[in-house]
Amino acid sequence: MNHRLLLRPARLFLAIVMCFATQFSMASVNEIRIVLISDLNDAYGSTSYSPQVATALSFIASLSPHLVLCAGDMVAGQSNKIPVDKFPLMWSSFKTEVLARVNSSGAPFAFAFGNHDGAGQRFIHERNAAIEFWRQNRPELKYIDASGFPEYYSFELAGLFFAIFDASSAKIEKEQLDWLQKQLSGSIARRSRIRVVMGHLPLYAVAEGRNKAGDVIGNADDFFQLLEKHCVNYYISGHHHAFFPSRKGNVRFISAGCLGGGPRRLVGSTQRPFKALTLLSLFPEDNEFKMQTYDMTSQPEEISIRDLPASIAGFNGISYRYP
Repeated sequence: MNHRLLLRPARLFLAIVMCFATQFSMASVNEIRIVLISDLNDAYGSTSYSPQVATALSFIASLSPHLVLCAGDMVAGQSNKIPVDKFPLMWSSFKTEVLARVNSSGAPFAFAFGNHDGAGQRFIHERNAAIEFWRQNRPELKYIDASGFPEYYSFELAGLFFAIFDASSAKIEKEQLDWLQKQLSGSIARRSRIRVVMGHLPLYAVAEGRNKAGDVIGNADDFFQLLEKHCVNYYISGHHHAFFPSRKGNVRFISAGCLGGGPRRLVGSTQRPFKALTLLSLFPEDNEFKMQTYDMTSQPEEISIRDLPASIAGFNGISYRYP
């Protein structure tokens, strides 16, 4: 009997399996993975985080992302009852419990300031503590312009453009608007595959308890026109503690869910609110992110985006779900 002939089918099968494994590996290498989180804070002055934050960080490590985005509220400030000497402790806890674990996954951490990270002159001591922390813990990003870091800055990742600005309150200062327009007009942004802008407050209201002026960017329609004019693909926000993806014109909006205290219902919805984490994946053949969002209330469970309301009628505009 010719044993060589008997071995050939097995060898052929093994070669086919190895071929598919190699192709899958190459596709995984070319895929860009970005994890989006937001609103990690717990009760005012807290130096600890909810169990869902720890669960999310373990899940993030398993996803092997190229970048972690946080749309704000990393600590639990915004109260004049919190002693000034408490803020360094809050940021130290954030570094130990959150930032160190993200860094250990190998992914850089890009963030926007939220209202609980120090918003406005009333909480200037909180903002000063936040600025001091981030100047000492500057993320390793490929910066385009870091002149306003950590309050606003731009960077690129694998042909994608990101502009982060301070939308911790409803009023966006002219200096920032001018800076943002300059960044979006630059050659790097214009030739980028995808352009992303991230700030804490959304343009349009989507959540109960946040459906009012002050909890969205003022002059939202004007700001939308700025995004549209400069071909921004995505605007990412937090603050409303409710996940909802929508689209207006050519701009896609992602309202990130929270991981900390107080998930909220969507406006007009009876669906149960949930804590959430979103994975944005970009494949070589695509020009938009594949979006997967996970309910983090207990263990990660992917939700069906199409089960969310088709639209949300907020006080300052209607948000139409996308996709």
